[in-house]
Amino acid sequence: MPVSFVKADSLLALDIGNVTTRATLFDVVDGRYRLIGSGEASSTVNAPYHDLSEGVHRAVERLQQITGRTLLDEEAKLICPSRPDGSGVDLIATVISAGPPLKAVAVGLLAEVSLESAKSLLATTYAQVVEHLYLGDQRSLQDRLNLLLRAQPELIVVAGGTEGGAERAVLRMLEAVGLASLLSGAESRPYILYVGNSALRNQVESALGSLGTLTLSSNVRPTLEVEHLDSAKLDLMNVCRQIRSAKMPGFHEIDQLSSGGALPPSFGWERIVRMLSKAYDHRKGVMGVDIGASATTLVIGLEGKTTVGVFPQYGLANPYLRNLEQVSLKDLSYWLTFDVSPEALRNTLLTKQIYPASLPMSEEELEIELALARIMLQNSLRELRKRFRHFGIGEPPILPPIEPILVAGSVLTRIPRWSQAAMVLLDGLQPSYITTLVLDQHHILAGLGVAAAANPVLAVQAMDFGTLLNLASVIAPVGKARPGTVVLKAKLSYENGREEKLDFRYGALYRIPLSFGQTLQMHLQPLHGFDLGMGRAGIGGRVRLAGSALGILIDLRGRPLPLIREPKRRQEWISRNVAALEDHS
Repeated sequence: MPVSFVKADSLLALDIGNVTTRATLFDVVDGRYRLIGSGEASSTVNAPYHDLSEGVHRAVERLQQITGRTLLDEEAKLICPSRPDGSGVDLIATVISAGPPLKAVAVGLLAEVSLESAKSLLATTYAQVVEHLYLGDQRSLQDRLNLLLRAQPELIVVAGGTEGGAERAVLRMLEAVGLASLLSGAESRPYILYVGNSALRNQVESALGSLGTLTLSSNVRPTLEVEHLDSAKLDLMNVCRQIRSAKMPGFHEIDQLSSGGALPPSFGWERIVRMLSKAYDHRKGVMGVDIGASATTLVIGLEGKTTVGVFPQYGLANPYLRNLEQVSLKDLSYWLTFDVSPEALRNTLLTKQIYPASLPMSEEELEIELALARIMLQNSLRELRKRFRHFGIGEPPILPPIEPILVAGSVLTRIPRWSQAAMVLLDGLQPSYITTLVLDQHHILAGLGVAAAANPVLAVQAMDFGTLLNLASVIAPVGKARPGTVVLKAKLSYENGREEKLDFRYGALYRIPLSFGQTLQMHLQPLHGFDLGMGRAGIGGRVRLAGSALGILIDLRGRPLPLIREPKRRQEWISRNVAALEDHS
């Protein structure tokens, strides 16, 4: 939520998920904000505690042990603001994805206009759209009422009517919403967020205001051609906090302590991506990726405009959803280098679903988990592409030019080898042109994004000094050629004066080691009409690249990646790709 600027020397960032609760401390060192330490504990939102504040206290206690700082008082309460003796913190920023996704119903007039905008709004937070209603669905009032009563939503988002547009039709759609609220018990009445024609605000207030908690927000579809979600997103965040506070023990305590309130991680990610998209190359976008147990979140920003997708159905192990129904075992086995029966594969996935905190016990189990991460990324990106119209670029089959790609998720940060994390991102996102993969190894970006509302300087400075891991630079020209054809020539100029010329062939994956602290200038020349994103196809140029965990990855496997149907040939192809990144390790 928007808050005034806060002068704060210290920040406690809380990240509360279904599996892990993290507490991370930032403070001023030598005049700049730095990461001081981080503590973790198992989340306690579920049995036997059913109180998320218990997990927070345990994570903070662990942080106290690590840093030697006193953050809890004699009654085990967080100290905020800080005291003259140095105990406590000045600011607390909290992101929370724990608990089940909010059950929501989207209501609109036209399926591809206002209803789609209502769904897009809900997709910016941790919610599951269980049903939808629109004027053309041919349902009677009785059918719509029955649908809402069966769905038992916690939240109903009502859109419809452009500014100065439809009124009677919108009021007709509200009849079922009002009746459902009236017939629901006082304890189970849904919260209602109205984001339709603003000319109807008074009538909506009269019809629904006494039947439950109603929030009136700005129109998400002021014209047929324009979708405007920003103002409504803030109101949606407030409504979500109210629902969580009423139903989730411990939430209210943490929410009251947090500057701006406890918010979903997507809010923090969007703010960080928006900030960076204004500061970086205006010809490229910025992307944020969070592969979590509860959901996969994707955010793309371009010149300050953002589009967000939160996909609980594509969380790696959401205990509240039957995620496995979203995964084809055939698609999953596509990314494995070994043969496995459907039964064995299903059992491994069910174990992960039931015990989301479990770690892979063998190379095969790890490979299955990483294959699942690829699928979740691919599915989430497929959904997000539908919203690229927000940038006026339609639904491109590949990612637009993006620099950098910021990534979080324990599946990647706790991985044995960084090359495995890079392969998941190369296969799952298929980044194109020239970009950088940056890993949020301490899981801080969402919290810093929330803190940026109160202190943007703190958020920007805290991202420096090794808090983020530069995983790899990626060069992936776009084009088609026969496998084995030289499609990219490069001249490498190292800092020590050494020069090297290399040819790169279509269909292969390459790695050029470049250690941290080193830089390298590359003169790149694409051939056969390949596009490096330097203006148009066939145009090359110079780029200066910084050292990273893996150095420089040249991905010439094609965009989109080739579909290899024959199992043995595909397994050999995957093994070659992995080996290419692990050479010189």
